[in-house]
Amino acid sequence: MDKKIQAPLESDIKRVLKGGAKDIPSFPPVMAKLLELSGDGTASMEDLARIVKTDPGISAKVLGLVNSAFYGLRQNITNIPEAVVYLGFDAVKRLALGVTVFETIIRPGKQKRFDRIFFWRHCLCVAALSMAIAEETQVADPGKAYIGGLLHDLGKIMFDLQACVDYGDFIFTLARSTGPMITEERELMGMGHDDAGAYYGSLWNLPDSIVLALKYHHQRYDHLDLSSEDSRLISVVSLADFLAWTQGMGSFAVDRLPILQPEIEKNLDLGKIDFNPIISRMDREMQSTSQFYNFIFPSAGRLRENLLKANLSLCSINTRYYYREVQGPAGNSPGVPPMRESLTAPHRSLDPRQIIRATLKAIHKDFKFDRIYVMRMMKAARSLKMIECFDGTKFRMNPGSVDIPLDNTADGFVHCLRNHKPMIITGRTAGGKKILEQFNTKEMVIAPFYSHNKVIGILGMDNTASEALILQEMLSPIAVVAHELGMALENAGIYKEAKAVSLKDGLTGLLNRVAIDGLLAKSFRKAVDGENDLAVVMIDVDFFKKFNDQFGHQSGDNILKLIADTLKKLSRPFDHVGRYGGEEFIVVLNHTDLSQALVYAERIRNEIEQLGKILSNRFPGLSLTVSAGVSGYQKNMKNRDALISQADKALYKAKETGRNKVVMG
Repeated sequence: MDKKIQAPLESDIKRVLKGGAKDIPSFPPVMAKLLELSGDGTASMEDLARIVKTDPGISAKVLGLVNSAFYGLRQNITNIPEAVVYLGFDAVKRLALGVTVFETIIRPGKQKRFDRIFFWRHCLCVAALSMAIAEETQVADPGKAYIGGLLHDLGKIMFDLQACVDYGDFIFTLARSTGPMITEERELMGMGHDDAGAYYGSLWNLPDSIVLALKYHHQRYDHLDLSSEDSRLISVVSLADFLAWTQGMGSFAVDRLPILQPEIEKNLDLGKIDFNPIISRMDREMQSTSQFYNFIFPSAGRLRENLLKANLSLCSINTRYYYREVQGPAGNSPGVPPMRESLTAPHRSLDPRQIIRATLKAIHKDFKFDRIYVMRMMKAARSLKMIECFDGTKFRMNPGSVDIPLDNTADGFVHCLRNHKPMIITGRTAGGKKILEQFNTKEMVIAPFYSHNKVIGILGMDNTASEALILQEMLSPIAVVAHELGMALENAGIYKEAKAVSLKDGLTGLLNRVAIDGLLAKSFRKAVDGENDLAVVMIDVDFFKKFNDQFGHQSGDNILKLIADTLKKLSRPFDHVGRYGGEEFIVVLNHTDLSQALVYAERIRNEIEQLGKILSNRFPGLSLTVSAGVSGYQKNMKNRDALISQADKALYKAKETGRNKVVMG
């Protein structure tokens, strides 16, 4: 087995699955022969017909397909060699593989909330799309891509067969969560289906390239020393999985957005892919095989509706990101406080806006330009958008009105970005003349600036009012200023990231104690001023030490993450949720009185108790429950410590009187 696969150990599998490998279907011999045939470039139709004839089920499906209305033959075909000739080598091989996987792996077992037929439709769809993408892009072997797509979610079947946590229960919990499905799976099931699939793929001696696709179709893999062939195969399968989701062909009927790894764009030029033939190829492939598996392929109208729903889902996620991350969250992620501009501005501030404004003022002072502006790269729109302007003229340019498409009309800007050098635009070309007209000036100087060695924008200057000439010798010092601006913005970004990380608990992603204390102090002051009803809930995991002692610290960490996710799901944007230390959590409930806080705490207790029931087979002999102490602001409280102390005493009382309780302080 390739060392880069990094499949889980058998001990890891035993913690997640009840019976290890013994209760999993054995690898079908016919499938082994078909896979061997797939890798043999010299295989003939006779070789394929010989394998098909050894399995009555496959033979019946092949003859059924060739004689179906889809092909419209005038006379029935009654022997396999002739059917192989009519259908073609690749079509028969794909059908034989599909029938083998379906009959031996997919069909057996329970069918509760995990709909096997719905899941199989997804596998076939991803297989067809993988093959079509490989053919369209010519970056992967289409036959191998089909197999990778067909088997990519193998781990989900293994979970449904014998996972300690019922896979149907897991699917049910997804409807109430918002995170990526694979992340939720790792936390609740104890492992992702990608890792489980890689384990059994390795156990069955599937080709390493296929096992890599099983393992990394949801994971980052740029850090691995993979061959370009293997990297592209993973990218093709991952993209196909995403496209299947947009068509309403997910593996189960829960709307959960898949994540495309950055490696996909690195290995596939998405802008140059013609997706029309890819989707059409999927349509034909699915229409020709759906009747054998007893599912209906969606009509063109339904596919359009599915695509609309996919876009609405993406829009919803982008909306949440914008209002929580760009404009700043109302609760759970405190923003970085603005810092005063220092005396040595522009490059000592850590506020990007202040850095840019101070830089423009400094340039105006030192170089005497009438106008100085900053334009940022907009990768998605392939344009430059002005975000800030220092205007010392009467014209007062509106920064929001300037948006320069990076096409052949912006030749000067494109040249500047490509060569990473400042330049003067004088209007000698049609594109340059058009740009100058937009800026209402006769000439301008532009210089690129960088962050992490990537161009992120352009610094521009002109003398639209004074019409003073821009001298060539100015380019060198302007390049230095642009470089310093990029470095300052990079440092500001690092500071912002570090500041945000310093306020988060590294394990759960919740706010840490420092952040919670600061936010609670603000909420307490508002409560004192009569602006805010305020309550605090302290939560502690019952018998947490036993989880660590019996199942290891990794399981204990997993428990803490699951509880953190539950708290986040059941809290409002203006509440503050944090880990207060060890297995203790705290929730600061703004605009909430004591009676409402008790209802919230009881809901948390019940939710985690239900989660514990789902996990009962994974942690036999232990029940996951929590106890909670609740306190509300009272006028005689001197500070926030009194509020926390009262909740803490209530929590201690709850644990003393039997645990799995909510007590009011």
